Amino acid sequence: MTLAVHWPRSTAKPASIDAPSSPKQRPQATSSKRSEHRRELVLLGLVLLGIAVFFTGYATGQHDYTFRTSWYTPLRGTSLAPKTFGSVQGGPMDPGGNTPLLVTVRGLRILPANEHYALYVVDAKHESSRCGIFSVGEGTTQVELSYPGLPKEPHGWKIERERSGTTGSGEIVAQTAWR
Repeated sequence: MTLAVHWPRSTAKPASIDAPSSPKQRPQATSSKRSEHRRELVLLGLVLLGIAVFFTGYATGQHDYTFRTSWYTPLRGTSLAPKTFGSVQGGPMDPGGNTPLLVTVRGLRILPANEHYALYVVDAKHESSRCGIFSVGEGTTQVELSYPGLPKEPHGWKIERERSGTTGSGEIVAQTAWR
C-alpha cells in the first residue's frame, strides 16, 4: 500500500522569471540590463585596446637583433689578468667600409674613472692599431665597436689597460688565444 502526501498548493499566480512582479521593479530591471550591457562594452573596448597596444608595440619594436658574425677570435688573459677570457667577432663590412666588431670579455677588473680598456687590432707585422675604448662592469661585458676595413679576420687582437689621455702605453691584459 502506498501513501501519498499532498502539500497544499498556492492559489496565487506564479511570477514570471522575466517579468518583475511590480511596476516599480521594471525600471530597475531595465537599468540593471543596461548597466550589464555597458560593462560588457567597456570590457570589450579594453580587450581591443590591449590588442591594439600589443600589435603597435610589436610592429614598432626591434625584432631579433643578432650580431652577424663573419669571423670569431678567442681571447685569453695575460699574467696581469689570468682569469680573463673572451672573444672578438667581426661582422660583414657595412656600405661605409667599416667592419662591425662585437667584443665580449669576462674577468677584467672594474677600473677607476681615470683608466679604461682599449682594443687593438694586430697585423701580420705585429703592429697594432686602436679600434676603440671601453669600460667593464660586473660579470660579462659586451661592447660593439667598428673598424675601417678588415675584409677578413686580422692576425690578432689585444686589450690594454690605459690611463685616460694616453694611447698605446698600457699593459696588455688580454690577447688572441693562439699567440
